[in-house]
Amino acid sequence: MANNYPFVLIHGYNNMTDTFGPAREILTEAGYECYSPHIGPFTGLWDRACELYAMLKGGTVDYGIAHSERCGHPRYGKTFEGMFKNWGELDENGEKVKAHFVGHSFGGATIRFLLHLLIEGDEREKAVTPADELHPLFQGGHDDWIETVFTVAAPHNGTTVLTMAGGFIYTSYFMEFSKANINSGTTKNDADKYDLDRFGFTSDKLRLRYAPEKIRGYLKKKEDNCFYELTPSGADRFTGDFQPYKNVYYFSVAAVGTQPILGGEAQWPTDVLVESHRSSSIIMGSMHSKYYGPEWRPNDGRVPLASALHPKNEPWQDFPDGYDYRGPVDKGIWNVFPVEEPKDHNFYIGEEVDPEVYKEYILKLGNFIAALDK
Repeated sequence: MANNYPFVLIHGYNNMTDTFGPAREILTEAGYECYSPHIGPFTGLWDRACELYAMLKGGTVDYGIAHSERCGHPRYGKTFEGMFKNWGELDENGEKVKAHFVGHSFGGATIRFLLHLLIEGDEREKAVTPADELHPLFQGGHDDWIETVFTVAAPHNGTTVLTMAGGFIYTSYFMEFSKANINSGTTKNDADKYDLDRFGFTSDKLRLRYAPEKIRGYLKKKEDNCFYELTPSGADRFTGDFQPYKNVYYFSVAAVGTQPILGGEAQWPTDVLVESHRSSSIIMGSMHSKYYGPEWRPNDGRVPLASALHPKNEPWQDFPDGYDYRGPVDKGIWNVFPVEEPKDHNFYIGEEVDPEVYKEYILKLGNFIAALDK
């Protein structure tokens, strides 16, 4: 029996626009209920989860007393009307309204983090927050709100480009944040899209001065900073000890857009990779670090294959028939699709993809998930 749970599409980092908007429209036109909330492009996992909850259910974002004090920003954020207010409630038949979550890139880690908070809550917040003030997200016990976790090109174990490229990455984002400061309080495009007002960036009310020490401080944070959380060590720290929940479907799709060169000692971008991903692909594909084996060299331009397949410390199994499979599926274990190649990291959000090809792919994904037994 097919299910009718809504889809929630979660984008990755450094996305200034509604990157999953086209996929949402495709699924909506096919008759599916679908949402694609837009999160700040550089928001870390904890804040992403808090903001997602408010965006979907409605209300004011509560980052928690303990977290906000620890990370140096206000406890409360924006207020949202709520696009999926009945999520987690009972429908007219007395059944729980669940959702299928699909995450691209850092969106995959975001879903895993959100699910963890929904079920486990947070002991640090419980310890310092009066019971009548504790946000539902930190209470835990919401075991049956998410039916499916479906990740595409997700850096489950981090991405080595942020460690191997080191100073270049730091410099490029330092320049990006400098632009945010210069543009804040103006009418320039993207001036308010960083969504980091709580850290003193991009206020739409006050033009901020150029503050390099503030930018350096943020980029070096070890929490509330997606740049660190996207590294292998950051992924280990924030999601490395997670385990699948027995009542949730888990699927993972990984892509490769490189080919072996030098007798397999390196990987080189194929023509399928978009121009903006070629340099990072070369960096990852030529790694000879003692910390990463050759299995980390094939990549999709942003994420190594070894990271995108599945979280390294969680149980998994091959799912060889992929989207063509129709039958019972195991919950509580990562079902890993065959590697899709050649494909670019941003194929899944439709970047430089023929619209009809993208539509066919998204419908195939949506129809597969909707066919899971309810």
